[in-house]
Amino acid sequence: MQPFYKRFSVVSGFVVLLLLLAVNSVIIRRQIAVQVANQAWVDRTQQVLLQLSETESLIKDAETGQRGYLYTHEPQYLAPYNLAITEIDPQVRKLSQLVADNPDELANSVRLGLLARQKLAELAKTITLDQSGHPDAARALVLTNRGLFTMEKIRALVSEMQQNESALNTARTAAYRHSIRVTVACVYLASLLAGLGLALLAYFILREMKLRERHAAQIRQREEWFRVTLTSLGDGVIATDERGHVTFVNPVAEKLTGRNLAQAKGNPISNVFPIFNELTHQPVDNPVKKVMELGRIVGLANHTVLQHADGSLIPIEDSAAPIHDDQGQLVGVVLVFRDASSQRQSQELMRKTEKLAAAARLAATVAHEINNPLEAVCNLVYLVKTRTGLPTDVERDLTLAEHELDRVSHITRQTLGFYRESRSPDALDVPMLVDSVLKLFSSKFKSKNITVECDLQPCPPAHGWSGELKQLVSNLISNAADAVGMDGTLKVRVFCVERSGGADVHVRIEDDGHGIAPEDLQRIFEPFYTTKKDVGTGLGLWVSKEIAERHGGRIEVQSRVGVSHGTVFTVVLPCDAEPQQHMAEAV
Repeated sequence: MQPFYKRFSVVSGFVVLLLLLAVNSVIIRRQIAVQVANQAWVDRTQQVLLQLSETESLIKDAETGQRGYLYTHEPQYLAPYNLAITEIDPQVRKLSQLVADNPDELANSVRLGLLARQKLAELAKTITLDQSGHPDAARALVLTNRGLFTMEKIRALVSEMQQNESALNTARTAAYRHSIRVTVACVYLASLLAGLGLALLAYFILREMKLRERHAAQIRQREEWFRVTLTSLGDGVIATDERGHVTFVNPVAEKLTGRNLAQAKGNPISNVFPIFNELTHQPVDNPVKKVMELGRIVGLANHTVLQHADGSLIPIEDSAAPIHDDQGQLVGVVLVFRDASSQRQSQELMRKTEKLAAAARLAATVAHEINNPLEAVCNLVYLVKTRTGLPTDVERDLTLAEHELDRVSHITRQTLGFYRESRSPDALDVPMLVDSVLKLFSSKFKSKNITVECDLQPCPPAHGWSGELKQLVSNLISNAADAVGMDGTLKVRVFCVERSGGADVHVRIEDDGHGIAPEDLQRIFEPFYTTKKDVGTGLGLWVSKEIAERHGGRIEVQSRVGVSHGTVFTVVLPCDAEPQQHMAEAV
């Protein structure tokens, strides 16, 4: 019986509380209706006061415009008068409608309309007399003060109506405030009754709530344990329901996908986890879909990339596994993946290292094969130079050829490991060195009709090895000549820049070619990376950078594509630094 009485007490309490609230709701509704009605009366009084003010203002403006016109004879002064003619009657009609419930005020509004029309008629007559060429008659009419008397009657009438409406406004405002107080009291009473009822109901259901809270706490503890475990993993984790819609995303997955849990939850896995083939950029079948079809663990294929929310692609490795309930039914899929960028970079570095080693072996073999024929060519050039009667220009060209053959021979000996530069580098005249390199490319410049603008300023000597620096400058000038088109322009400048504790020699080579794309500009100094798809080896700029750094300097590059295009390479060499001893025996 006791449970029955408890249920009966709870139900009875609910019924009594609902009845009290229903009665109070009826009272509150009635009070709100009274409050709204009082507010409407207050608003109507305010509108009447506004209409009176606007009507009086229109008549005053019309009188002011009339006087301005009579004084200046300028038509623009009649604008307020013309406005009053069109607005006075509508204003008076609206005023009459607002005071239609008050017979005294309605009579006053009718009287106000008559006075307003009388005043406008007087103004119209003076304006008509002036416009018809009788200004004196118009002024005489003004001086009769009939318009003044009419205006004073209007002001007095408006003032009387405003006082009446102000008195009504005071009474109506008081009634409106009283209705507000009654409404607030009803609301407080309803809140008090509701509070008491809720307190009584809470007393009866408290024990049940404690029991349920205990069970809920156990469930929350278990869920929190799983959440912390998944959140703490170093790999990205995404969980879906049986339809493939996302239900959970851990912080690592949020970072890799660029989508937080709030954005991803409820969306299909293909929208949150878009994956593509790294080589073909074609979409790849989502592993979650495969798991749902096969019912077993599925891994990703090689060369798979994940598209971040910002559009960037991230190499990943992952696997997906089914989630089953205690009945063995598939209720979801868990996807675990990680960023494989570091692993891919390591593989790429190993690949480049193997290519460099293979290139070194190949270079040593080629250098060995061409060393003897090269020495024979050097001897033949020397024998030709010793002949008498050679033209001066031929002898000059042979000298240049001999210097270049010496440089090639020097490179082959370096490659074979048979030759090491002197431990005390020479003091080099950089402007003269650059000029000698430009002469070597004169025929290439002529074949493309390239204009070369030189500004080789005197500079302090830089310490280094002539053969290597010639190779550096030759690589840059050759690249610039390849970059410009027919009738292009090449600017070569050598100058000195003072700095704290010394000075630097700058060799600047500027072309007006098509420029280097931003994505290529970041990789041009990598070995085997070239933008010359058919003829480039990708080693020239890499070697040049190594030479500059071994001499204690650097290479700077700026490039533009588009309308204003071109590339500028600047070699900076210190005048006060000894280059590093750099030549090691070839592999």
